[in-house]
Amino acid sequence: MASKKQAKSSKQQIWSTIRVLLLGALFYLGVTLIFFGSGFGNSYVVQQNAEKANTTLTQKKADRNKKRKTSYDASKTKSVSAASVLRAKQIKAYAIGRIAIPAVNIHNPLFAGYGDQNQNLEYGVVTCLPDRVMGGANNYVLAGHYMGSYGPAVLDNLHLAHPGDLIYVTDLHHIYVYKIKRMSFAIKPTQVEVENNVQDKSMITLITCSDFNTSKYGYGQHRTVAQGDLISKMKASQHNLTLSELTAKPKHSKKEHQVSSKDSKQHKAINKAVQVRANAKPKFYQNMTFIRTVIIIFNVVFVLAIGWRLIHIWFLK
Repeated sequence: MASKKQAKSSKQQIWSTIRVLLLGALFYLGVTLIFFGSGFGNSYVVQQNAEKANTTLTQKKADRNKKRKTSYDASKTKSVSAASVLRAKQIKAYAIGRIAIPAVNIHNPLFAGYGDQNQNLEYGVVTCLPDRVMGGANNYVLAGHYMGSYGPAVLDNLHLAHPGDLIYVTDLHHIYVYKIKRMSFAIKPTQVEVENNVQDKSMITLITCSDFNTSKYGYGQHRTVAQGDLISKMKASQHNLTLSELTAKPKHSKKEHQVSSKDSKQHKAINKAVQVRANAKPKFYQNMTFIRTVIIIFNVVFVLAIGWRLIHIWFLK
């Protein structure tokens, strides 16, 4: 009789264990799908992608990456989605430099074109035209996704930029500093004239979607465009890269941005490269360390909860 009760109890324990594990797995899967289907999840994956491309970037690698096969066919690009960012995560992207707009907390690796498998937009900012040169006497046109202000991923914060803010771009040989002159938010996708060169002028154009205000600009119907003029050029020394927030892991400085050089001939031009307003501070949910900490805490709590329930089933009844 006792053995029958023991067998029945063991069977109940086994079924209770299966039920707990199954419900736990379904709950975990549901949370994971919600996270990666949200703006937070997409932004997190894109920032992971950017870090992967950025961390090991060197001057020599950037030079080699410029020679890699890529595409400049914008018609093949798609809106950002969980499927597209997770797909791009499996494809390597090759950065050719970096871009930073410290005033609005934008820091991204820079890529030539959209990539041979259209993966580059899910990693950072891309060049839109093959014949434009960084720092050259042309309109250096760049584009990046807007992902919902969930993080400083790509160009989420571009609409917060003001005329006078500085844009730093580097090929790791030199740093080119542009000052924003114009901000536009209602540019239609067909208004490609913003990409045109202006004779004998060194300028930059940054383009992203104006989805930060869908009631006014619609969803994907207008573009935010920032245009600026080249004001200085300097060597990409570690000191200048750090102060321009162009390192792999940039640190936000509370002070004005003053890049410097021992070259006296450059000193006058470099003195122009001073940030005109305080840099933006990332919101807590835009911080990769914060997001990683939340994910780790969630996983630990989940495992402990499942473990406690199993201990209760097998040992505390």
